[in-house]
Amino acid sequence: MGATNIWSKTLTGSTLTVSASQNVVRISVLASQGPVTILGTSTFNGVASDAVTFATGQGVTLTASSTANPIDGITIDASAVGATADIVLSYQ
Repeated sequence: MGATNIWSKTLTGSTLTVSASQNVVRISVLASQGPVTILGTSTFNGVASDAVTFATGQGVTLTASSTANPIDGITIDASAVGATADIVLSYQ
């Protein structure tokens, strides 16, 4: 296993999609200026994901169960007018 790398970004006017191939093990998202929408692309018990919208000051941290099972299928959308998401993620 290699070193854990840290990446940070203020996302404005665009989207970011995380997939398993990127080996992301933890991601934190803060809507520094809302609305910021997060959508999981997986299904759970046959039910598709719905988008969750965060207002200014709200956020979430997601952590993978292990480096062998990285985070897969999440899209962060800060494309709305005035939306800004602060993102910090770690990956292998």
